[in-house]
Amino acid sequence: MNLYDTEAVKAFIFDILVENQELKKQLQTAQTSSDMWFKDYQTQRDRADKAEARVAELEQQIAKLTAGQTQEGGKDNDYNE
Repeated sequence: MNLYDTEAVKAFIFDILVENQELKKQLQTAQTSSDMWFKDYQTQRDRADKAEARVAELEQQIAKLTAGQTQEGGKDNDYNE
């Protein structure tokens, strides 16, 4: 490149500026996509944690009810004899 040719230098600098602008847009898009993915991941993880906690709670309730029925069943069997 001839550094004394001002039009060539201007065109070269313009190309660099355009390329930098495009790279900035690509970076911003990639960061936005990454942020959205992470936020979605956190939301889904929170939902899964809440669901697992609810399942554990329901399993405890089932265990209590089952234990209560077993005790009542034993009493009914004694009463019927």
